[in-house]
Amino acid sequence: MSISKETLKAMIKQYDCLDISDSELELVLPEIENYLIAANSMADLDLSEVFSGRLYRPQEGDINEPI
Repeated sequence: MSISKETLKAMIKQYDCLDISDSELELVLPEIENYLIAANSMADLDLSEVFSGRLYRPQEGDINEPI
């Protein structure tokens, strides 16, 4: 996935917290694209057999509790 310099500038402007030059954007843009590639590759993972940690709630007297 590719992100344009103009899109990145618009995102930064929306947060109104960074003053970044075009040369700095050129340095940052490849890193952001690598991050997006890694994040998008997670969509290809088959997690159908993975138990959700949100469902696990330890109860009082859990076996992991020290004696």
